[in-house]
Amino acid sequence: MIHYLDKYLKTLIQEKELITINRLVDPNLEITEITDRQSSLPHGGKALLFDNNGTSFPVVTNLFNSKKRIALAFGLDNMEDVATRISAFYEAISQYQSGNRFMKKSPAYDLTQYVPRTSRSGSCQEIALFPPDLNRIPFLRNRPFDEAHSLHDVPMIMKNPYMNSYAIESVRILWHSKTTVQIRLEAGSRAAFFVNDSSKGRIPVTLFLGGDPLYTLTGNFPHTADIDLMLLGGYLRKKPIVKVPCLSQPLEVPENCDLVIEGYIEKNAQTVPTASCGENTGFYSIGGKEPLMHVTCITHRKNPVIPLITPSLGLACSMRFVAKAFSIFVETNIEQSVALEARKLCYPDFSKQGAAAIVAVRKYYPGQVHKVANSFWGSDLTGLNKLLIVVDEHVNVFDRHQVNESIRKHYNPSRDTFFSRGPLSLRGHAAPQRGFGGKICIDATDKHVQPQQVSSASDDPCLFYHKSETNPLSRNPEAKILIAVDEEVNLKKREMCYWLAINQADPIRDVNINNGILHVDACIKKQGDRGITRPWPNVCCSSLDTIQAVDNYWERLKIGKPVVSPSLQFHALLRPGNAQISE
Repeated sequence: MIHYLDKYLKTLIQEKELITINRLVDPNLEITEITDRQSSLPHGGKALLFDNNGTSFPVVTNLFNSKKRIALAFGLDNMEDVATRISAFYEAISQYQSGNRFMKKSPAYDLTQYVPRTSRSGSCQEIALFPPDLNRIPFLRNRPFDEAHSLHDVPMIMKNPYMNSYAIESVRILWHSKTTVQIRLEAGSRAAFFVNDSSKGRIPVTLFLGGDPLYTLTGNFPHTADIDLMLLGGYLRKKPIVKVPCLSQPLEVPENCDLVIEGYIEKNAQTVPTASCGENTGFYSIGGKEPLMHVTCITHRKNPVIPLITPSLGLACSMRFVAKAFSIFVETNIEQSVALEARKLCYPDFSKQGAAAIVAVRKYYPGQVHKVANSFWGSDLTGLNKLLIVVDEHVNVFDRHQVNESIRKHYNPSRDTFFSRGPLSLRGHAAPQRGFGGKICIDATDKHVQPQQVSSASDDPCLFYHKSETNPLSRNPEAKILIAVDEEVNLKKREMCYWLAINQADPIRDVNINNGILHVDACIKKQGDRGITRPWPNVCCSSLDTIQAVDNYWERLKIGKPVVSPSLQFHALLRPGNAQISE
């Protein structure tokens, strides 16, 4: 059974899913470039262990970019078994909350066997750094216009000192000084509530890396406030998680972590302007202010390995298989937490953190899709969604052809388009306001009216065109959705076009319906256009210098045949400027 990261890595070696790189690789840009290339290979390539990176700790990347490695992280054979295990957990939670916890044969009774336990000491505290020095930790500079070194999707535990409650989430952190990091808390998250709701004082925080690989995986999945991720981890492992008290803060962390960063956030203290860096959306981050965490202690195992998530390029090559696990995790709880009518859920590969979603529902009455959409956008699990496509329950939401067919037959833009406004991910740059913007629902369910007659000339109801094109409908007169993109975009690369459409458009500002057709402006915007008050972020990709440097020593890495840098296909989209496009 996998409980430690090193055991997981040994399993990956046995399964030929891990490559060790002994050559010195610079954490400044080069680790990310090599990871991009490996993750772009069929089936997600291999995990990469950078044993020599110029810091005190080895780094492993691309851990979860394959169905096989995700299943191995759960200790299971395939993704279907993962879905079964997660579903059983939510069934147990439901019975526990309904009072069936004392029936020895019930799932709820089984759940009680995996409540976290506390120990006085653990392997994560074998070495303690007093005073702390963040310069020893391998913060990466991932993209050439990054204004700070960063770590992405780091599990965090935060305590509300006045309510004695906890939040466990994954966050992005930016190196700020030797003893401070900047933490981004998503709007509406439990941790953000703690910081905003607490009176003056210090809010204890701990960040932890390594340990059980499920910490990194499940920390990225949305969950309701009543779900204890420590309990979930114990249930999935069939062994209670053992926690140890932190050395400098009133918190407890899993004892099997590789690295722990302890500290606090001062309530009503400084929030500083956010440095721009590459995001998992494939664009650089936008401005804002985020709180500082003051580090009081760093502890780690004697021989730690640090798992890192590198920000994806536009086509999500480094995280595309996580989208499937993400879908499974939310789907198992969707009926209870979102809508009873919901049956299946898919987050497409081009969607980051659920920005786009396809839901299959069982329809009973008029207006039901509107109810589902409002429930979807009002749930803690799915509230940051921007684009929701609703289909009938018999449609396979993971089959692009079937979804497209439903849109072509049953979607009338004038009748079946539903707009709203609400919270969005802070990663999204197209929203008029940081963390708040438009939402759109496309109702592609059967309305029990005469279906529209469509030919089979084109499977895709979306027609992408360059903004300069005067009559795009001449190429596909049956198109339901027209999406304008910039001239540099290759229209034959459909996944890239979909990625631009979900990230470059706000449903309220950039979408309209004319003559029964949905029009979307997915082009790069400028400050001043349609009330836009901030610069537009640039596309993320490696620099030509970094690409050439990696090309020059690729053979010495001994990780297989040369791989063309996936960043090259994005260079045509770059605009003058740095992280933000210059005006």
